[in-house]
Amino acid sequence: MGDFDARQAAIDEKRLWVRITRSCNNRCEFCLDSGALGGGPIPEDEVRARLRRGRDEGYTRLILSGGEATTHPKFLDFVKYGTEIGYSWIQVISNGRMFAYESFARQAVENGLREATLSMHAHNQELFERLTGAGGAFKQAVRGLVNLKRLGTVVSVDIVLTRLNLPYLREIMEFYISLGVMEFDLLHLIPFGRGFEENREELYADDAMIGRELARALELDRIPGMFIWTNRLPIRYLEGYEHLFQDPHKLYDEVLGERQSFRRLFADGTPIECRQPERCAVCFLRDFCDAAIRYAAGQWDSKPVPPATELDGALARRIIADGSRDAAGDFPDGLRIAVREHFGEARSVAPTVEEVREVTRITGLPVMGLPPCLGGVPSCQDAPDPGCVQRWPAPPPGILDARGVPEVAGFVGFYIRELYRVKSLRCESCSMNARCAGLQVNLARQWGLKVLTPVTE
Repeated sequence: MGDFDARQAAIDEKRLWVRITRSCNNRCEFCLDSGALGGGPIPEDEVRARLRRGRDEGYTRLILSGGEATTHPKFLDFVKYGTEIGYSWIQVISNGRMFAYESFARQAVENGLREATLSMHAHNQELFERLTGAGGAFKQAVRGLVNLKRLGTVVSVDIVLTRLNLPYLREIMEFYISLGVMEFDLLHLIPFGRGFEENREELYADDAMIGRELARALELDRIPGMFIWTNRLPIRYLEGYEHLFQDPHKLYDEVLGERQSFRRLFADGTPIECRQPERCAVCFLRDFCDAAIRYAAGQWDSKPVPPATELDGALARRIIADGSRDAAGDFPDGLRIAVREHFGEARSVAPTVEEVREVTRITGLPVMGLPPCLGGVPSCQDAPDPGCVQRWPAPPPGILDARGVPEVAGFVGFYIRELYRVKSLRCESCSMNARCAGLQVNLARQWGLKVLTPVTE
C-alpha cells in the first residue's frame, strides 16, 4: 500500500473518541482544554453506555481521552470492556506518566490496549517540565513510553508546537526516534484555554520561526517507515511537504463535533461566542468562520457566476493533442478548473499544472478558479474590475434550507470545493495578494505550493 493509500485508510477509519475524565495530573502551559477541566472522572455508567452505543453505531476503533484518561480509576476496566464488546483496536491519548508503573502498563495491554498516543513536547527534563508544569513528569513519561514499547504497544508522539520548543523540534523528534517511535503528530497551537488566556505572549511563534523550524524537522519524513501527521497546521507552513497537510475533511469534525457554535450560527444566526480579533488572528478556523458568518446571513454575491466549461485532465489533454481551442467543442464563456471535495477524486480529475499552462497558451483564455500567477483572474474583493471573478459565489440550491440559508453540513462540503483557498508564505510579497483568493486546497495538495509565483508588478 502506498503512503497516500495508507494515510487515507487511517483517515477514513471509523473512530469513536470518548472523554472519560475532566482532570489531569499535568498543568501544561499550552493546554487548550483547561476551561473544561476540574470535573474529575466521568461516571462509569456514562462511559460504558457511550462505549456500547458506539459499537451499535458501527465504530470499530475506540480512543479514550481526557483530561488524562489514565487517571480515571476505572481506566483499565474500560479498556477490558471495550475489548469484550468488540472494538478491534483500542487506543489512549495520554501524557504517559501512569505507564511508568510497569504493572499498570502490562495490565492495560493484557486488557486490550493496542496503541498509545503520548504527549511528549520536549527532549530534556528542563524544557519538558516547564511546558507541562509537573515536576518529575519527564522521567515518568519516558519510562512509560519505554514500558509500552517493550510490551508491544504501538506508540506515537504528539508535539504541540510553541515558541519554546520549535527551535528544538528536529532534536525532539530524533530523541523519540532513538526510543523506537516512528509516528508523530505535530499540533498547531489553538487559541483557547490556558495557552491563549495566560501564556500567549510566551508560546505563540511567528510565521518565520514556524516555517523555518518545520522545514528542518520535516526532513525526517524521508526516513523509511516514518509517519508524520499535522493537526490544524496551515498548509502555508508545509511547502514541499503538502502531503502532510491534515485532510480538509477534518473540518466536518471541527464544525459538527461537540461544540455547537456552527450549528447555532446556521440555525438562527447566534454569533460564534469565541470571536475576538486577537483570537481569530491565530486561529486555524479563521477563514472558515469568516465565510460561515457571511453565508449563514445569506450574504453572497448576487450576480450569477457565468457558465464555464469544466477543465479536467481529459479535456486538457484533448485540447493539447489537437493544438487548437476548438478541439473539444465550443466554450465561449471560458474555462473553470475542475475541483472536488475528496482528494482521491480531485487527483483523478484535475489536470496537471503543466497542462493548464499549455491550455491557456493554446486557447488564449484564462482559467477561472486559479490565482493570476497560474493564468487565472483576480478576485473582485477590494478592487473590482470588469475581468474579475466573484469571491463569494452563490451556494448550490441543494444545500439551502426553507429559509434559503445553507444547512451546516452541506456548507462544509461547499466550502472545501469552492472557498477553501490557500497560499504560500511567499505570497505575502505578491502585488496581487490582496486580490487573490489563493489555490483550492486539494489542488495545492496535488500540485504543491511551489507552483505559486509572486507577481512583482
